[in-house]
Amino acid sequence: MQNKIAAGLLALAASAAGTATAAPISSLIGSTTNPQVQMGPEWFSRFDASLITLAQFNDLKNSPGAPLGLFATSDKVRVTYVGTGASRDSRLFLASDNGPLNLNTFWNPIYASGGTNNLGTYNPVNGSNELFQTRDGCQYAQAKAGNTCLATQIGMSRDISGLTVGNQLVFGLQTQRLVYDGINLPNVEYFFTGAASANDDPLGWNDDSVHARAYTLNLGANRLLIGFEDTWLGNGSKSDRDFNDMVFIFEGVATENPVSAPSTAALLALGLGLMGMTLRKRS
Repeated sequence: MQNKIAAGLLALAASAAGTATAAPISSLIGSTTNPQVQMGPEWFSRFDASLITLAQFNDLKNSPGAPLGLFATSDKVRVTYVGTGASRDSRLFLASDNGPLNLNTFWNPIYASGGTNNLGTYNPVNGSNELFQTRDGCQYAQAKAGNTCLATQIGMSRDISGLTVGNQLVFGLQTQRLVYDGINLPNVEYFFTGAASANDDPLGWNDDSVHARAYTLNLGANRLLIGFEDTWLGNGSKSDRDFNDMVFIFEGVATENPVSAPSTAALLALGLGLMGMTLRKRS
């Protein structure tokens, strides 16, 4: 009996540690927003004013930077790209659809490719997990030149299907190099939703800081406005820390798990009860 209980506990632990990203992601849904408006002081910013108000934008900027956990509340989550206040291009991707991100599993192939983040040999973002390219069609240099280009994916959505209610979702932002017009961001960097510990790795390529904030939209349950800070927040950082660099609406998610998993105490009580029953039968 004790062996069976132990096996059950191990199975639960293994399930909780799973980080496979196998949920199907749809093709882009909808059409590019036109016109795209400026929000905040960044004249090169692009936003869909039908999806977010200036008041919501400011609330997001001023919301507490508490750790953001995301959990599926249905079998499908929709992500809509609201806009960008950042100069650098990024890619939003689904890093894990069933549990916390396994940092060793994520980083080791990058280290094995030479220990650099130049994407020349290995790129963990691909067609199966990428959701959006944030400045596609309107790179900073294009905006700088004429400020008339459109970021082609703003206003569009993708559906992540095949989920189970309660699945923990981790989203990553792969930020691209930008060395232009006095801006010097020479490295590709990765930042993840969740606690600061999600943004930590042995070589220190990310900074052990929270990089995503959420503001609950007054448009129904399980709908969140989520903003990313796309630059290093470690020592010596000159980041503006405004969390409006990449902004998305997530539907079908909550910041707390809607399914109450069996607690350790409950499992222990169950195990002791089963052991007691066994002893009574023997006596």
